[in-house]
Amino acid sequence: MSDPIFRYCPLCATALIEREVAHVRRAVCPACKFIQFPSPKVVVVVVVQHRDKLLLGKRNIEPGKGLWNFCGGYIELGETVEEAAIREVKEESTLDVELEQLVGIYSEGGGSHIVIAYQTSILTHQVSRVAAQQEELSELAFFAWEALPPLAFPVHHQILRDWKKLKSV
Repeated sequence: MSDPIFRYCPLCATALIEREVAHVRRAVCPACKFIQFPSPKVVVVVVVQHRDKLLLGKRNIEPGKGLWNFCGGYIELGETVEEAAIREVKEESTLDVELEQLVGIYSEGGGSHIVIAYQTSILTHQVSRVAAQQEELSELAFFAWEALPPLAFPVHHQILRDWKKLKSV
């Protein structure tokens, strides 16, 4: 049982124990039989291209502080994946974008995230006003494909590979 969400039952406050349920080790309440089913977090990642360059942000937080990534983040309860993609780009860069197409959906065995990646286009010609959200990103920059900086997450390499395939079709 890895990293339980609860240590005590949210229904009766009894300490949870580890037990095999449906062939997986899970936190279970011995008193009321509550079973904790942890769910993966859903993340949206957005590939923003402008004049053959890709927008990346330099991370100002862990994990991967000091490395670069695409705009993106967690999908909030009640919003669609598409709404989250547009919101994340706006929050992290001040840019307004329009979703063009799905790049792919990614997950790793044992991973705690499902990543959904979209390709977008910038709606306005306000690229000169792009500004990083300082809480999460220390800077934003556009990079040519051949000059990409070190990326924070392995999944971003997969996204780049799939995005490049889409561009060549």
